[in-house]
Amino acid sequence: TERKKLVSKLDKVFGDYIKARDNYTCVLCGSKERIQCGHLFTRASYSTRWNELNAHAQCASCNMRHEYDFFPFQNWYVKKFSQQNYEDLYFQHKQVVKYKDWELLDLIDYYKEKLKIKISKGKKGKQMMANAFCQWQM
Repeated sequence: TERKKLVSKLDKVFGDYIKARDNYTCVLCGSKERIQCGHLFTRASYSTRWNELNAHAQCASCNMRHEYDFFPFQNWYVKKFSQQNYEDLYFQHKQVVKYKDWELLDLIDYYKEKLKIKISKGKKGKQMMANAFCQWQM
């Protein structure tokens, strides 16, 4: 259906943004291989599915491990963001949220723009570092 296509498109652009935000590095083990967008709380809950605090770059192994061993990701999250933030996110995750198609479209546009900015800043940063290195070599 058209709605499933919108959700899929939003999942893709949101996941791409999260991976770029986290520099394509697993937040748990530091791997740069097979990076995915991992969710602390299940994607089945739309209330936190596209919440940036609920999504973090994970390698495929850590993301899969999270399915049967919740503790490492939970522990990392609490250390990084606090127990209170974890509890707030858990509460939000338990809420029922329904998005209208136009809201999904708005989120798609929002994350496309954030991704474009993140990539643009990354290229500028790399270019600035390259320029500084070239000047240092002279």
